[in-house]
Amino acid sequence: MKKLTYLLAGLAACAANVHAESQVTVFYPSQSETALVSHAQNLSQLVASPALAGKTWWPGTVISEKLATAVAVQQQQQLLARLKGWSAELRADDDGEKAAVVDNLYQQIAAIKVTGRQMANLDPDWVRLRPEENRRLEGDYSVYTLQKPTSLTIAGVVSSTGKTTWVPGRSVVDYLDAHERLEGAERNFATVIAPSGQTKQVPIAYWNRRHVEPEAGSIIYVGFSSWSLPGGEGDLNQQIISVLTHRVPD
Repeated sequence: MKKLTYLLAGLAACAANVHAESQVTVFYPSQSETALVSHAQNLSQLVASPALAGKTWWPGTVISEKLATAVAVQQQQQLLARLKGWSAELRADDDGEKAAVVDNLYQQIAAIKVTGRQMANLDPDWVRLRPEENRRLEGDYSVYTLQKPTSLTIAGVVSSTGKTTWVPGRSVVDYLDAHERLEGAERNFATVIAPSGQTKQVPIAYWNRRHVEPEAGSIIYVGFSSWSLPGGEGDLNQQIISVLTHRVPD
């Protein structure tokens, strides 16, 4: 009986070890080649790998999980369908100007590659000094590395969206001053999505503006105002922000 107990315990331990194994594919910017990190059981083992050490800018490094990526892609497709449907309704109502604005946002969202981002700080010192942040890894993951950025991205219901040079000390309002708000745009607040994936609502109107300096690599998103959204689409801005948050860094 004792031998059987030891045998079962050994089998359970083996099963646990197998279950805890992970495979992590590491992607590098502007390179087709990838690296594979096998059997990392937690984040501390992963970030110490030669595939990552000294090869990425940690604040913006993204780790994603395979099943979560399928969900993120589905969310992006659902958002695109919503935007396409809204544009068609606007054109049917002979509101071509606003339909063009929605079409522009559709193109912005369609151009994004999304992934099942896990909100985790991968900085080796952060993980080492905070055992509670040393998450266990099980299954298939992807890690997207990047160089330290020198730009940020303007997105949403404004003119001339895309990358712009990051300038130290420059505020969100300063960046947006060069971009006209389009039909239906929110004029009181913008959302800043940091490279870490954290989001912050920033007051930008004359009466409430605050000096907030976005980090390099951030996205400044100007959404639709609540009054410009059709019935049943009140959560559209939040879905757009979620898709932007799950983008693959470039």
